[in-house]
Amino acid sequence: MKKDTANARQLKEVVVTGTRTPKSLQQVPIPVTRITADEIKKKGLVRLNEVLSEQTGMTILDDPHGQGIQIQGFDPAYTMILIDGLPLIGRNTGILELSRITTNNIDRIEIVKGPTSSLYGSEAMAGVVNIITSDPVKGVSAGLSTRYGTNKTADISLNSAYKSDKFYISGFANRYSSGGYTLQPSSGLPTVSPFEGYTLNAKSSYKIDAKTTIKLSVRYYTNDQDSKYLVDNRYAGGTGTEKDFNIAPVITHRFNDKLLSTLQLYRSTYKTNSDVRYTDDQSVYDQTYFNQTFNRAELQNDYTLRDNLKLTAGAGGQYESVEATRYEKLQSFTSGYGYFQADWLPVKKLDIIAGGRYDVHSVYKSQFSPKLAASYALSPKFTLLSSLGKGYKAPDFRQLYLNFTNAEVGYSVFGYEEAAAGIARLQQQGQIESILIDPSTLQRLNAESSTAFNLGYRYKPNSKLYWTANLFRNNITNLIETAPIAIKTNGQSVFSYFNLNKVYTQGAETDLTYQLLKPLQVGGGFQYLEAYDQDVLDQIAAGKVFTKDPVTNLTKEIKRSDYGGLLGRSKYTYNIRVNYLDEKTGVNASIRAIYRGRYGYKDADGNGIVNRDDEYTKGYFLVNASLSKPFLKDALRIQLTSQNLLNYKDSQVILNLPGRLIYAGIIYNFNKTN
Repeated sequence: MKKDTANARQLKEVVVTGTRTPKSLQQVPIPVTRITADEIKKKGLVRLNEVLSEQTGMTILDDPHGQGIQIQGFDPAYTMILIDGLPLIGRNTGILELSRITTNNIDRIEIVKGPTSSLYGSEAMAGVVNIITSDPVKGVSAGLSTRYGTNKTADISLNSAYKSDKFYISGFANRYSSGGYTLQPSSGLPTVSPFEGYTLNAKSSYKIDAKTTIKLSVRYYTNDQDSKYLVDNRYAGGTGTEKDFNIAPVITHRFNDKLLSTLQLYRSTYKTNSDVRYTDDQSVYDQTYFNQTFNRAELQNDYTLRDNLKLTAGAGGQYESVEATRYEKLQSFTSGYGYFQADWLPVKKLDIIAGGRYDVHSVYKSQFSPKLAASYALSPKFTLLSSLGKGYKAPDFRQLYLNFTNAEVGYSVFGYEEAAAGIARLQQQGQIESILIDPSTLQRLNAESSTAFNLGYRYKPNSKLYWTANLFRNNITNLIETAPIAIKTNGQSVFSYFNLNKVYTQGAETDLTYQLLKPLQVGGGFQYLEAYDQDVLDQIAAGKVFTKDPVTNLTKEIKRSDYGGLLGRSKYTYNIRVNYLDEKTGVNASIRAIYRGRYGYKDADGNGIVNRDDEYTKGYFLVNASLSKPFLKDALRIQLTSQNLLNYKDSQVILNLPGRLIYAGIIYNFNKTN
C-alpha cells in the first residue's frame, strides 16, 4: 500500500504555542507559523534575527540597542520572545536583541501573530515567538557546528546528550564572536563594535513512574563588547558586559486519562555593566549598570471533559525587580494571574477556542484579556479561521521609575512615579523656568491595550502545495508616549510618560509554498500594511496639520494622502524563495529574495509626522543564498552561505546591514543507539 505522505506530515505538524496544548497546525484557529530546524539548517541560518527576517509579515527593526521584530505593524516591545515557553527578559528601550539567541540547538520555532495576552499576559499584544529546543534521541549523541566568515564572524556550537527509557541529559555550548564593522570608514569609528558571546544550555528529564516526570533546564548567556565613541572631539572607549541566566524546574503528573497537571518554577536574571572612559586621560565618560530579575511560579491543568471538549486552566504569581544607574533605588513589581481556555469541537469540522486571562498588578489597573477563535474545515484540504481578542502591554520600569538627565544636551526624563519628586528637586536647584503640566495632576499610567481581529485560511490540497492568507486589524488605545511637562532654564525640556494616542494597524498577508518538480520547491509571501495614529488623522481632517514646501518654502495644509503613517512601517513587503534538493547527491541549494518597501524614518519639517519624500528611506532588496553537500550518510555536512548578496547598504538609517556577508560552515552529528 502506498504511504500517505501528506497525512503523515500533517500528523507531525503539531504546534503548542497558540493554545498551550499540542494541536494540529492545520486545525488551530489562529495565525501560526511553524519553522523546523531542518528548514533553518538548509538555509545556513544560525541566529534568531536571521531566521525571522525571512518570514512573511515579519520585519527586523534596527535600533542603537539592537535588532527587534515587527509583527502586524507593532514595535518589537509588543512581541513576547519565549524559549521553551519561558519569557526572556532584558529589553533595552523595548527591544530584545534577537542575535542573543542561537538556533543551533532548536527543534522548531513557532510564531503566533495577533494578541496572545489571553494565555501569556503582557508583551504579547502583537504575538509570540517561541523557540523550542530539541530533546535528544535515544542513546548517545553529539554534534559540532561551525560557521566563519565576513568581519571575522565565528559561530561554533557543541552538543552532547544521553537518553534512556526513563532519563535524559543534554548539554549545549555556543561561541559567537565578530570583529565588528563600520559603515563610515572615514570616521575611524565602528558601527558595530567587536564582541564575543557564549551560550550554555543544559536540559535533563527523569520519569519517576508512568505518571510523573521531572525536568530541569538551565541557560546562561554572556557577551562582552568593546566600544569606541567620538565625544566633543575626544575619543572614548571601554567594554560593556551582558549576562543572562535562566533556570526552570518542572514537574508533570498525570492523575488519570483525563487530567494532566504541570507545576513550573522559573527564575531569570539579566545584567549589564558598562565602563567607558576618555582615551587621552582615562577619565570617566559614562558608567552604567542594569540588573533585572524575574521570578514566576505557575500551575497549569489540562482536563479532557469529553472527547470533543478539552479545558485548560492555570494560575501563577510573579515578582520582578530592577536596579539600575538611572533609577533612584531598587524598584519591583508583584503580580498574579489566572487563565482559562476551552477547546470545543461541536462537530468534526468546527473547532472553537474560547478563553481569557485576568492579571492583577501592584502598580497598574487589573487587566482582563479575552479571546475567541474558530476554525472550520470546508474540506480536509481547506480550513477557514477567525479570531477576536484583546491584548495588553503593561507600563515597564522605564515608564514608571526612570530618573535620567542627559549630561551633554541637558534634557531630563522622569517616569510617572518619579515626575513629581524630580520636578520638585529641579525647582529647588533653580533649573525650572516654567511648568507646562503640574505633576500632581498626572493621571496614573494604565496598560496599553488592543482589540484585534484576524480572518484567514489554510489550503493544503496535497503534499506539494501549502497556501495561507490572513486579514488583520488592531485597534490600540492608551498608547504610552513621552511629552514635555516643564521647560528648564537651559531651554531644554523635562519629559514624562502619558497614556495618549489611539493607533490602528491593519493589512493582509499571504504565503505560498509549492513543490514545482521533485527536486525544486518555490515559494513566496506578501504583506500589505497600514499603521496610523488616529489622533493625527483627526487633526488632518480638521485642517490643523501643516508642512513647509522644501522648494518654495511656502506653508501648506496636509491632506490625508500626504500622511505616511507611523515611523518604521513599510506598506509593502514581500519575499521569493527557491530551493533545489538533489536526492541522489544530497546537494541542497537555496536562494531567497526579500523586499522591504520604503518607510518613514524622520520628521524633517517639524510637524510631528511623516509627509514628505525626504522623510522616507528607499525600498530595497536583500538576496540570501546557501549551498550545502552531505557526506558520511548525512552525518557530515559542508555549507556555504551568503547574506545580502547584492551588497546593499544605507549608512545613515539601516545600521544592521554591513554589506555582503559570506560564510563557510561544517556540521557533524554522531548518534549511537543503545
